[in-house]
Amino acid sequence: MKPWRQFRPEAYGDRSTGYLLVGEAPGHVSLVKGRRFTGPAGMLIRRALQSVGHPRYRDLEDLFYMTDVVKCHPASTGNPASNRSPRKTEVEACSGYLLQEIQVLQPSVIVTFGKTAAEQVAKAIPRASLPRILAFPHPSPRNQLTIRKHYASMRAFEQDIAATFRRLIARLERSPSSSRITGDPLLPECNGWPASR
Repeated sequence: MKPWRQFRPEAYGDRSTGYLLVGEAPGHVSLVKGRRFTGPAGMLIRRALQSVGHPRYRDLEDLFYMTDVVKCHPASTGNPASNRSPRKTEVEACSGYLLQEIQVLQPSVIVTFGKTAAEQVAKAIPRASLPRILAFPHPSPRNQLTIRKHYASMRAFEQDIAATFRRLIARLERSPSSSRITGDPLLPECNGWPASR
């Protein structure tokens, strides 16, 4: 998977759990820090996991292998430090890479953040396939209207993410091989988002 790496290998996390976290595209702050999901949106996800308080799974890198639909940072024209949503042409150009990652990793659960991530993962995986897809809205502060359609508040959104992480950890603790089991009652559907799932 080296051809599209923009981060050092350890920044992608742990593939042994069988869990894959998929975002839309790397943000500028993450690229500068060399650590995935460290911009404002990513920090909400990191806080959710830290609130679980598990001694082994403290950071996203401990619980997930992490990637994005679009492999390059989509900066706004004239401002390379800004972030924007990936364009359709960028998504199409990178879709084969995401499919290849999923085929190599063979995750049991895929957690997505953002509509683009949810849609592209759903396209990449046949419905009868093994991975379970848990989709959340993009946690960007600019996306609060969408989030508030599905959650009472941003805090409730973060708490739902934390509850999902807690269930994923509980699966791993039951048995390391249980992360490969489908139809797990510990992982109910996530708040019905997106509707197209």
